[in-house]
Amino acid sequence: MGRYGPHLKAIVAALVSGLIAFLSSLLTALQGEHTGFDTVTAGQWVTAVLAFLVGLGVSGGATHRVGNRTPAVDAKV
Repeated sequence: MGRYGPHLKAIVAALVSGLIAFLSSLLTALQGEHTGFDTVTAGQWVTAVLAFLVGLGVSGGATHRVGNRTPAVDAKV
């Protein structure tokens, strides 16, 4: 990973967290017997997008602040 490790880790964590938040919000909107993407209202789409953005920002910032720990070294070697 080299010198880009912490940044790459934060970017991947943010994207995964945002995607999970988006899909979770969208799944909540799609629950029901006669639902589909055409039944999702504009407000529900906005909520899903906002969930993505919040997940993106919170997770990325928090992951970037936590540094990578150094690997443990075996004392016997």
